[in-house]
Amino acid sequence: MSAKSNTAGLDVRRAAAQRLQLVLTGAPFIPFGADDFEDGRERALANRLVTTALRRHGQINQVLVSVLDKGMPKRAGLFEPAMRIGIAQLLFMPEQGAHAALHLAVETIKRDRRASRFAKLANAALRSVQRQADDWPLRVQDLVPEWMFKRWTKQYGETQAHKMAELLLAQPPLDLVFKSGVEPQTGANGFDGLAALLPQSFRLATRDASVADLPDYADGQWWVQDLSSTLPARLAGSLVGKKVLDLCAAPGGKTAQLCDMGGLVTAVEIEPDRLSRLKENLERLNFHAEMLEADATQLDGLDEFDVVMLDAPCSATGTFRRHPEVLWHRKESDFAHRAALQSEMLGSAAKKVAKGGQLIYCTCSLEPEEGENQIEQFLKQHSEFALAPIKSDELAGWAGPIDLNGYVRALPCVELPNGCTGGTDGFFAARLQRVA
Repeated sequence: MSAKSNTAGLDVRRAAAQRLQLVLTGAPFIPFGADDFEDGRERALANRLVTTALRRHGQINQVLVSVLDKGMPKRAGLFEPAMRIGIAQLLFMPEQGAHAALHLAVETIKRDRRASRFAKLANAALRSVQRQADDWPLRVQDLVPEWMFKRWTKQYGETQAHKMAELLLAQPPLDLVFKSGVEPQTGANGFDGLAALLPQSFRLATRDASVADLPDYADGQWWVQDLSSTLPARLAGSLVGKKVLDLCAAPGGKTAQLCDMGGLVTAVEIEPDRLSRLKENLERLNFHAEMLEADATQLDGLDEFDVVMLDAPCSATGTFRRHPEVLWHRKESDFAHRAALQSEMLGSAAKKVAKGGQLIYCTCSLEPEEGENQIEQFLKQHSEFALAPIKSDELAGWAGPIDLNGYVRALPCVELPNGCTGGTDGFFAARLQRVA
């Protein structure tokens, strides 16, 4: 390893350890961009180091318990994130080379003021990991917190729980939604490896370029949106000329769908930064919506709408394929707290639905407290609404995510259309109609 490559490699590991440390303290993972690393290969490696450590977080926990007899040192700076990245490389990224992985992890610790006194401990522990690299009893269920795996098993069965956990073993593909009437370009100047999911939704299995460098991005011909996230808007039917209220609208995938479907959209978002992002996304796509910075529980100044879409703030446990840290940031007690806010928002949204209109409620959560239980409780309290069951022909014949009650309950491991693989976000959606 040359001095130049060693320095570059160390810079990447240190940056990755610093970013991982933020996630370990509760922050969401923000991928490295061009401002962090001009070199695309270094940027890709830094992101892969962190995401591998996060995807394998639970298994790495088991390894750390085995090699650190006295537990994790306290107030030790970058020790823990550097160790996690080192273990991720040794066990799950063999192409990086064991010697380089071990050396750079220890060097990262040596050069951190608070971690340096534990460099010998790190070296010994990582060498132990290296010696036993082929012998660690790595279980799929250890990829997920024990309490959460038990919840999944109770709710969906052990087979489904295992299938969901297995999705953490690989980076998820990228799903794109194309505007009505736009045919994706393929070939030399177009997309490579694009597979159809549902009308207008396509899956890009692999990509070498950033999203902004993909074909037709600058022309606003498509936007990024996970397959299951597209389902709620599909339930609204024809929207041409109809008034649509999109609550908690940012970052704007559903808003874009509603605009593309011909709706006269009013998008509501409480956070200024997220509202700005929503505006930017719609401008790139050349879509127009009236935008309001407002609280979804306080909508007194608004008229009634033909369709009200509430994508309620939730635990986001269904997004773990793309955001594995969410599994480790949640506590079981979180669900009841979030459910109270969702219930308040649902009641507020209901007041804005015109007679005969639709209220579509959705969350990217796997938890019944944030999905089925919300709707059942709402219907008990609101006799003016009735459930409008969802049918497979509304999803181009895809019955997989529709349960016996007529809800969308898309599990991440649901069988996808057209034989596609890679899973989807966990999602819940229900459609209600105001009947009185």
